[in-house]
Amino acid sequence: MARGRKRIGIDVINQQIELAQEKVIKTKQKYEAATDHLKELLDKKKSLQTEELMTAVMKSKRSFEDILHYINSEPEVL
Repeated sequence: MARGRKRIGIDVINQQIELAQEKVIKTKQKYEAATDHLKELLDKKKSLQTEELMTAVMKSKRSFEDILHYINSEPEVL
């Protein structure tokens, strides 16, 4: 005698849906926390780079105009 497929009730499906929704919410919260942390790190990196660049400009013997011209010029092709 062959066995038939066991029918899953609507209550079981509803429980599975609730669990899946909770998992999505938790995953979204983790994702948002991770992206916030990444943004903070990128902001800190940019700040440090800006500070390093300003220190280099201040120590440079080149004029502000020379530095600005160099930054705005097209790279030389070899």
